[in-house]
Amino acid sequence: MAERSPKILVVEPDPDVLELLVAALARRFDANVTCVANAEGCLDVELVEPHDMVIAELSLDGEDGLVLAEQLASLNMRPIILLADCPTCDDVLTAMRLGVHDVFPKPFPVAELLDTVDVALRRYRTQRAQSAKYHRVRELLRHAIRERRDLNRRVELICRDLVGAHRRLVHRVLDFEEAQREP
Repeated sequence: MAERSPKILVVEPDPDVLELLVAALARRFDANVTCVANAEGCLDVELVEPHDMVIAELSLDGEDGLVLAEQLASLNMRPIILLADCPTCDDVLTAMRLGVHDVFPKPFPVAELLDTVDVALRRYRTQRAQSAKYHRVRELLRHAIRERRDLNRRVELICRDLVGAHRRLVHRVLDFEEAQREP
């Protein structure tokens, strides 16, 4: 089964960087790229239509990219890559603690960014496939447990019926033997 084109959300206020990213992502991954300029637009789009990856500017108008990364992580565990003009060590450490896949300082080598996107998307697809497999196995296990409980109930009813039938048979035999002894 062929993999579908990845859906990538780019949050970048700079139109030149945005144009560069969209062209590179579309060319390399045949990606469906959605573009927004701020954190509010990102969250609005992400709530309606979740993406496989988010590439966001660290310094957004009105909101910090780290806060956005934290909000995105609470919605869905997709890979996030941050782009920053001058990231500090604290920014990078905080981003890594939040689960951000990578932080690229601007200007960034496009080929290196695309390689990182490729690795992140592969890891994300693998995690999604493993998660789906886990949920399928868990559902099968639930079904098997329900079936086993139902089977146990049925076996218990059959055993009760057999014990009852055996008791009735014993009473009939005893009644018959007693009737045979009486003159």
